[in-house]
Amino acid sequence: MPEKLCGLINVIDEKITVNVNNLKANIEFDDIKDQYCNTENGEEKCFSYEILVSSFFTKILKHFEGCNDNGNLENDKLVQYAILWLCHKLNKNSQSGVSNLKDIYDVYIKENEKDIKEMSGAEDYNSCKDTLNKKIYSMSIDINEMSKLYEALKTLCKLYTECSGKKQNCTKCSQNAVEFVKSFGTLNNDSNHKEGSSYRQILSALSNDYNKLKEKCDHGQSKKFPSLPQINPKKLSAQDSLESYDVTSSSSLIANKLIPGLLIFAIPIFLGIAYKYSLFGFDKRLHRQYLREKLKKIKKKMNHYM
Repeated sequence: MPEKLCGLINVIDEKITVNVNNLKANIEFDDIKDQYCNTENGEEKCFSYEILVSSFFTKILKHFEGCNDNGNLENDKLVQYAILWLCHKLNKNSQSGVSNLKDIYDVYIKENEKDIKEMSGAEDYNSCKDTLNKKIYSMSIDINEMSKLYEALKTLCKLYTECSGKKQNCTKCSQNAVEFVKSFGTLNNDSNHKEGSSYRQILSALSNDYNKLKEKCDHGQSKKFPSLPQINPKKLSAQDSLESYDVTSSSSLIANKLIPGLLIFAIPIFLGIAYKYSLFGFDKRLHRQYLREKLKKIKKKMNHYM
């Protein structure tokens, strides 16, 4: 995992301090207040907490072009990590009423595009929009679970901050390694950790990034970092499999019903047209043979879709 990614998250978290009062999250601005607040008729007005967080989220996505070694914003892992940060921040506001990624997009991003573009820049927002939409609608996971995964990411970032760079101190950061392994074990045993899920994908990414750092610090010598448990997702239940099947097969089921219906509807139309042409002097015997061949082809198509 690029150290720059962790550095970016740390910088943003240092810029905004979130305090929760009566289940409502508020931001205490540092030196960026002038960027997000203005005064009208002697009254100071600032963008809402959710809009501000969504704006920073867009900045993180855009900055991934620099954080990612190959400059590819489509990199699933980096986008997923950014979404973890977004969910963690929005989850602090219990009054938000959002429970999943689609709610976040519909309520806080789609409905506030104008303000987010104003804060983060229209060019940055537009360049990230397609990637954001694609990823959000492909990740079915509860916002509370995303927030838990983010806590593990933060611990991993501590490891990369202390164990990488010129002042590498693997012995010191090994304490954070123990903390990460413990957190990972809890997440690994969570009931939401299922085969083929977004939860499983993110946990796998965290595992790979930890093992890369572990290999770097261990140098094949005495093991300074504890090993992670084997990733063990829950097998899908019959109900989970049924729901997945219903979603993926619904379109084909509609097609299987629709196409034969259209063919049945087309047969009398075809016969009517054929009869019309027969009135204009076509040879009756050749015409009947022509009709039989056509009907055979139509029935063959119908049998294929039944």
